[in-house]
Amino acid sequence: MWMQDLPSNKHMNEIKSQLRKFNLMGYADSSVKYEDNGEGGKILTRVDGSWKYEDEFYGGEPYSGNETLWLDGKDVFRCVYWGKVAEGINFSDIYNFLRIALKQGPTGSCVHRGPEKYSEKNLTYTNECNGTIEEFIQIERIYLDEKEVYLAHFVGGLINVRK
Repeated sequence: MWMQDLPSNKHMNEIKSQLRKFNLMGYADSSVKYEDNGEGGKILTRVDGSWKYEDEFYGGEPYSGNETLWLDGKDVFRCVYWGKVAEGINFSDIYNFLRIALKQGPTGSCVHRGPEKYSEKNLTYTNECNGTIEEFIQIERIYLDEKEVYLAHFVGGLINVRK
């Protein structure tokens, strides 16, 4: 069984690869539309073979949510998040830039979402990451002309490794 072998590098890389694929099929794609979850939030579900991914969030500004990844019907990864755009800032512009940054993928010590740093014109995205895909925390920030205008916290990792 797949989970008995954790934490092998092969399986960690497989989880990171699937998360990356689902991220590109999800929030990094501006054409993707989340559906109402019937409880005041929005949800996005994607399937790729025996893998299933779900991103569910609540709120506008600020917002909070979670991502879950299943393999063969068993939940194997979860990440919770909370974020906001600074008051008085056009959040559409910030989220458009965020999608561009997230399309770059993780770099350096980052295991999820975007690179350690990405800049375009007067906007800069940073991603401070600690840990591995097994257990991590990260903080994303976007700066407009060196002023912080976006902040998001993420905590996640593997789940159901032991019974």
